[in-house]
Amino acid sequence: MSLPVIPSNNTSPLKFSRIQGDTENISIGAPDLEIKRRELRFSMHNKFIVVSTSLFMEYYVPPVAQKRNENLSNILKSVPVASGRETAMYAPIVNALNKNKICPDFTFVSTHTRGDPSETSKEAPDIGLYPKDRAPRASQGPDGRPQAPATDWSFVELCIECKTGSDPFNDKEPDFVSKSDEGKKILGQILSYIELMFRRQQRTCIFLVLILGKMCRIIRFDRSGAVATQAFNYKTNGGVLIEFLWRYARWDRSTRGHDPSATLILPDSELAEAMVARAKKDKDPKKQEDYVRQLFQESLDTHWSWWKLRVDCKGDARHFVVGKPNFIAPGVAGRGTRGFVALDEANLNGPFYYLKDAWRVSSRHIDKEGTTLRYLNEKGVPYVPTLECHGDVSEAQVTKTQDLWKNLHKDEKPEADTKPEAKTKPEEGKTLPKEGKNQLEEKKTCPFKKHKHYRIVVREVGQKMTKFMHSRQLVYALRCCIFAHSEAYRHGVIHRDISAGNVLLYYHQDDGWCGLLNDWELSKQTESNTPQGRQLDRTGTWQFLSVSALDNPSKEIEIEDELESFFHVLLFFAIRFLHHNCVNVGSFMHKYFDDYNVGDGKYKCGHLKQLCMKNGAITLQNGTKAVPDVALTFCWPSLKLTAGLDDAASPSHPLNYIFSTILGWIKSHYALIQSPGNGTAAQPSQSKTADGFRAHGVYGDLRFIDETRGRKNTNRSLTPSDTDDARKHEAMAENFRSHDAILDLLKTVLTSPEYIWPDNEKTPDKLPKEGHKPKADPDAASANMRKGGSMHGNVPATGSSLKRGSEHIEEPANPETPPKRAKSSKRKSGRKGRKRS
Repeated sequence: MSLPVIPSNNTSPLKFSRIQGDTENISIGAPDLEIKRRELRFSMHNKFIVVSTSLFMEYYVPPVAQKRNENLSNILKSVPVASGRETAMYAPIVNALNKNKICPDFTFVSTHTRGDPSETSKEAPDIGLYPKDRAPRASQGPDGRPQAPATDWSFVELCIECKTGSDPFNDKEPDFVSKSDEGKKILGQILSYIELMFRRQQRTCIFLVLILGKMCRIIRFDRSGAVATQAFNYKTNGGVLIEFLWRYARWDRSTRGHDPSATLILPDSELAEAMVARAKKDKDPKKQEDYVRQLFQESLDTHWSWWKLRVDCKGDARHFVVGKPNFIAPGVAGRGTRGFVALDEANLNGPFYYLKDAWRVSSRHIDKEGTTLRYLNEKGVPYVPTLECHGDVSEAQVTKTQDLWKNLHKDEKPEADTKPEAKTKPEEGKTLPKEGKNQLEEKKTCPFKKHKHYRIVVREVGQKMTKFMHSRQLVYALRCCIFAHSEAYRHGVIHRDISAGNVLLYYHQDDGWCGLLNDWELSKQTESNTPQGRQLDRTGTWQFLSVSALDNPSKEIEIEDELESFFHVLLFFAIRFLHHNCVNVGSFMHKYFDDYNVGDGKYKCGHLKQLCMKNGAITLQNGTKAVPDVALTFCWPSLKLTAGLDDAASPSHPLNYIFSTILGWIKSHYALIQSPGNGTAAQPSQSKTADGFRAHGVYGDLRFIDETRGRKNTNRSLTPSDTDDARKHEAMAENFRSHDAILDLLKTVLTSPEYIWPDNEKTPDKLPKEGHKPKADPDAASANMRKGGSMHGNVPATGSSLKRGSEHIEEPANPETPPKRAKSSKRKSGRKGRKRS
């Protein structure tokens, strides 16, 4: 599970990394529906407002020219509301609304028994409003039996969910959310529906009608949060609900929440045919770079809508055609990033691009990702994406929830960051401006962020790092990313979100396979005058944050934190795909990457990660006295290690030397932070050769760009031999205060014949397909505990994974990144035809 988003005045965004197939930052396997909905609920903590129906209608339901007959107000008066019999409500509601032509160009359809066949979760709302030409219909199944209409998330306009029990909202609670178990389940359910609609459609906002027996609420969602009406009796006061539906059906598409900058590509159109033809052109699986064409071909899924998306560049507009996104950030509130392999409509036979569609946080302190990338490109920083074009969507597509909150609190002290974005930004390609002084002190901070719809297109199309062929390629690709990080830092920019989803494999025509450090939207200028957070949530992705950052959310992210994150990324891939002595990978991944502690009333780093960093060794905790804890050891594919096997019996893998050396630096780093002279650093093991198994024999095949510029000390010792613990810790920790030592270490191990790398070693993913199910998450009411503070205090409580605040939850500095997410896996679904609720 992921860490709830808890608003704070001085922290930046922590990304929520759901364990789902669309992302790279997965740790514990495929989640079930309950876990998914619980994450959604936590990610929306403090993201709701409840207002009167009159205020809701005034703000969000503009009037239409055609007036309705007042006699229609009571058409739902006879809907049965017997407790526990919500299914009896569906037909009367559908029949009454359709018969009276409340929405004449649309059709209400009961889809409660069948989910969308193209979605693995098989979730199905009770009733959906569809355009008449897109309305699902009853059909005949493969066995000849009749089938009820199936949900179609690509075209459902609005969902109506019927309940006869608990209300998910409580107007008396500070966060407006019910604390009852049933209320929480219902809230997670409707959030899941909204997430699916945001996934499949191009929407700026979404409405939902929630029937609660004889009561009703209307809810509006955007990427800032959600606003719900107070519950009203639709049987005695049905005019509110009928008027809302009447107006909704007579609005234009933009007012209903559809993005006018996105045009649906019809399957039988010339443009669709051209996309299919381009996907087949120049097909050559033998070419390494053919993976880009294959990714585009895979995106042309006929079960998903294809789109022509407009990118409003400076002084111009370009159109790109896309199919199914190959990355989707989870969640409702937040940036909602989706990534597409794209083609320029004006040059369909031209190169492929990568287009990222997101709702960036709008703040004068936060640069657009495209501005940062153009700056890095101008400075010649290697291994980062090359900007093609970018810009905010021109139709002033901005979230509105935050404006209502500000209006409701206008008599209180104003929010700090309410000024418009700076008008004095330099021309793109020029030096980035320094940020202004932080003004958060003694200000009332709005818990709802202002998001703007934003698109960015880059020239490189990378692929997931999980596609690496062997450990040497993995280490080289990560070294490329570390070098990119070092060069960006040299030019005054720090990334601040190193994670498994933000490091990619990319094939360069001249240099071959290399790494690509992606997603710079959370980056920050190193000489910033705003050391405090620029946003409400913590910066980064939970699984890969340093121990120090997890335990101290108010600290500024520094080089040591980023280098530790790179180490966590290396471990993340290595333990999943290489040979080693860890028997239960799912359990280890949960304990190391996803787990957390609660101390001093705050969420903090999990016990295992903290233990490993401070002891300088990755410990495999067996949990029994019969089998003692041992250190993680990587091995050649010849030997199948077990937890009790003597390490000396294994030919040493070069990763063991890399791990022990870096862990020694990290151990000294934390020893100096807490109590200098505490312990000694781990000693590196010697490299050994494995007989009878294929190894890399050529060591001049990798390209290393000149890296001597700005080096502090290229002759430093990676494993100092000083016998004095204090001096040794200082010397070891010094290796962790710049990029130089780790770049030297990896280059040496990659190129020296002393280190023999296996070639045929990669294994199938060791994460259990059925998923590792941790303990239940804490109650949402406990979400008022802040992520922050010092090292764990008192007796910490341990819980299940806390991964974010996603992305919100993912609230990065610019277009959302991704992926940030995870292992490619599918969720288990229920029996065919069974509603998931």
